[in-house]
Amino acid sequence: MTEALAARPEAAPGPHSFGLACRHGAPDRMTIAHRHDDLEFNVAEVDLDYLVDGRPVRIPARRLAVFWAARPHQLVSDTSGRAITWLTVPLDRCLGWGLPPRFVEHLLGGGFALLDATGPLALDVRVPGWQAELAGADDERRTAALEIEAFTRRAARAASAHVAAWAAASATRPGAAGMAAWISEHAHEDVRVEDVARQAHLHPQYAMTVFRAALGITMGEYLAHCRIARAQHLLLTTDLPVPEVGFAAGFRSQSQFYARFRDRCGEPPGAYRRRLGAAAR
Repeated sequence: MTEALAARPEAAPGPHSFGLACRHGAPDRMTIAHRHDDLEFNVAEVDLDYLVDGRPVRIPARRLAVFWAARPHQLVSDTSGRAITWLTVPLDRCLGWGLPPRFVEHLLGGGFALLDATGPLALDVRVPGWQAELAGADDERRTAALEIEAFTRRAARAASAHVAAWAAASATRPGAAGMAAWISEHAHEDVRVEDVARQAHLHPQYAMTVFRAALGITMGEYLAHCRIARAQHLLLTTDLPVPEVGFAAGFRSQSQFYARFRDRCGEPPGAYRRRLGAAAR
């Protein structure tokens, strides 16, 4: 029997944004992928292995990684208690800063920027002070916000000169990672369980079990993540009419597109474009 994947949101959607926030410490174990509408910066003393849109991505030790966290991502490596330093900056703030277009387009398209985490980009040196100030009085929070803006501008300027292309994984990827990557690449199409399972040479029922066990969400939920991320990208970087954005992202009806988008982003697609689109270009 042929079974189409229903692009359903998770029962408890993740936060729209983590806000302007930072942290230094041992990471919590990520049992499922999550997404949030921020630019995420992180650096660690050890290599970090992520699954992003189902693709394995390695962030080398002592390299500052920058990516758009609206794409489903999950830290899968064991850091053995070693600390990671994080910074999240809401996308709408970043887009209001007039960052280099090449840098913005690269991140919105799913790319990573990898930079030397030294000197003015030594995130781990700056985060303890920012963390204290962001929890302080209004003037302290304003000071931290201005410094974080300057940090983001420096990172964007450094990256725009030699934007790191997101290394494409090989066409053959094992298990759940391969299935997730295939879903991401074909999310705009009519994706069926049989098509996904075929990539891993598994029976469809077993493929669904393997996928959920590895990523913590169903294929249908993951497909919804991918389609919403694609719709966000198109809304911010093209002039396609909103109804066409829905179809281009893989939604088969406008009612489904509007409902899913509002569930995940907290506002209709047209409002999302009006709020952020002009600043993204």
